[in-house]
Amino acid sequence: MDACYASAHSGIENLIDRSLIYVSQNQIAMHDLLQQMGWNVVCKESPLEPKRRSRLWISNDIYDVLIENTGAKTLKSMLLDMSRISELELKPEAFVKMRKLKFLKFYHSCGTNSKILLPHGLLSLPDELRYLCWEGYPLKTLPTKFHPRNLVELDMSYSHVEKLWEGKQDLVNLKVMTLNHSRNLVKIADLSSATNLETMNLVNCTKLLELPSSLQHLEKLTHLNLRMCENLRFLPSLYKATSLTTLILSDCSILCSFPEVSSNLKELHLEGTAIEQVPSSMESLSRLVLLSMEDCVRLNNFPTAICSLRSLEVFSLNGSLKITTFPEISGNITELNLGGTAIEEVPSSIECFSNLRILNLGCCRRLKGVSTSIHKLKSLKTFYLEDCSRLEIFPEILDTMERLRYLELSGTALKELSPSMENLIGLEELRLNNCENLACLPDNFYKLKSLQFLCLYGCSNLVTWPDNLFSAIGGASLTEMQRDLHRLSSLENLDLTGSNLENLPKSIKQLPRLKQLILRKCKRLKSLPELPPSLKHLDAHDCTSLEEISSIKKLFEQAVLCKDRPYGFLEWIFSNCFQLDQKAVRNARTPKLQMLFGHMVTLLKDYHQEFPKINKVITCVPGSEIPEWFDFKSSGYSINIQLPSEWYYNSSKNFPTFVVSTVVSFQDYSGDREILIRCECRLKSRNGDCHDLSCSFLTWTKRIPGSELIGSDHLFL
Repeated sequence: MDACYASAHSGIENLIDRSLIYVSQNQIAMHDLLQQMGWNVVCKESPLEPKRRSRLWISNDIYDVLIENTGAKTLKSMLLDMSRISELELKPEAFVKMRKLKFLKFYHSCGTNSKILLPHGLLSLPDELRYLCWEGYPLKTLPTKFHPRNLVELDMSYSHVEKLWEGKQDLVNLKVMTLNHSRNLVKIADLSSATNLETMNLVNCTKLLELPSSLQHLEKLTHLNLRMCENLRFLPSLYKATSLTTLILSDCSILCSFPEVSSNLKELHLEGTAIEQVPSSMESLSRLVLLSMEDCVRLNNFPTAICSLRSLEVFSLNGSLKITTFPEISGNITELNLGGTAIEEVPSSIECFSNLRILNLGCCRRLKGVSTSIHKLKSLKTFYLEDCSRLEIFPEILDTMERLRYLELSGTALKELSPSMENLIGLEELRLNNCENLACLPDNFYKLKSLQFLCLYGCSNLVTWPDNLFSAIGGASLTEMQRDLHRLSSLENLDLTGSNLENLPKSIKQLPRLKQLILRKCKRLKSLPELPPSLKHLDAHDCTSLEEISSIKKLFEQAVLCKDRPYGFLEWIFSNCFQLDQKAVRNARTPKLQMLFGHMVTLLKDYHQEFPKINKVITCVPGSEIPEWFDFKSSGYSINIQLPSEWYYNSSKNFPTFVVSTVVSFQDYSGDREILIRCECRLKSRNGDCHDLSCSFLTWTKRIPGSELIGSDHLFL
């Protein structure tokens, strides 16, 4: 803006004071009325001839101006969404008349294929340009007659350029250069004149072999992003680029030397590079806050000099397979990621990391032990240990850890959890997925009063439950949990997938905050007890012995009649629960599903006190017939219904509830792909007015392991 207007800052501040615009994350947003007012002012410049206006932003207007080559000398700004036009061939002299053009932006709101073609090249671009954005620019270079002295920002993302221009150009005003995804770019020309360049983005320029040595003299350069420049082997020295604070070299896969940079650098991303050694000279990076060397598979252990980086807060070595020892780093670290490394133990010296909030040791398959001093990490909030397949013992927690919220122990070799777990008084989420050796939980497990999410998916050897939490012990005899389950008063999500339960405890109804209950593949589960009124999502997929679910009738009644809280939706999944098939149930002692669901519909019909708190109820059960109590039926995927004249009493309290049912034939459908069941309802009045309603149900998401089959027709309601 400064390049176009002498008093841009004061003008912006004035508009902010009047609440007409606001600035967020270095971007300006304006009120719709202000935008419309600006559009109106421009349109009044030439109401009938858009080509004579100073600014063009309507796609059709720009299309006409470009194809007819009628751009006026007064044109200052052109903003074109190429997604909104058909292909357009420009003549070489398309911009010759637009001598005062300062702002040119050709972009795609969707897709990346350029629709502007230059079959005969381009003669020139206006020298007055301050901002040039041309996504997918189709030529190998910019026009030779274009002199970018006034250019402040250049964005040629997804372009076909091999080099921007021949020789040396005057780039004294250039502040931002972006050439992301220009996969034909081979060379960056001399930048010695770009003394004000601050940001340079060259992401995924896969043919770029080198950078100009003049880069080191750019004293105002703060951000350099070379991610995915996979043929870039070396960098020029950046030691003199003293303003550089962020350097991104992620996935420069053949870059083998540690970059030479200024001591003012704050962020250094070297993920996926071929670096083998880190020089001791890195101790000079005294202001470095973030160092990421994830997936540096050739990297050996770090020098001791790293401990002198007193400003370092985030250090990531995930996937760097040759790292065998726990690094000695500054005690100011807040996030440490060592997942997928070859370390074997966490030393007691970890207690020095008093500011550590995130510790990631996931997939450290040689890790055998974690020091008991872990309890001294009073700032720790998140601890990952998933897939540490040799970890058999979780350390004693010798003191309270108030801030630890998330603990991931899935896929470990743990056989039991220590009673000292009760000291994790702030723990909200505990994952023990696929801990196949886990045989029991501690008796005082119920003391985790902050626990909201508990996942025991695939704990196939869990045969002993705490006496005060579950009543029975062992495999087939594991039939009922006990009274103290309700002590987990904060529990919101409970995942018991693959458990050998035959029944859930009656006390489960006392979990006041339980919203999601996952019972997938509980093959022995026969019935559901009364469930807590807070429950919104019940997933009992593949519970092949389940035959009694009448308790959900009360859950539905509570949802409809409850005035204290909005429910939003209820979702019950009983796919592959073949004992609930309507045909099978008719001759059984259990109530028919038709009766159960029919009761729900009757309840809605009779409910006239106020609009129900729920707006969507979805259930899925095996079955091949639409319930008998449906008045309107049709084969196929659509139906037309003539509603009676009195269907609506001009009151929102009496707006009808629509119940829709469909049968889907899956024919051994593989559950590793998801299905979206969508219902669309169009209400059309006699005078032609239309109102659309819709709801959708996403089934069998990727949470179901691959190759699992859905074995029959299913009824959706």
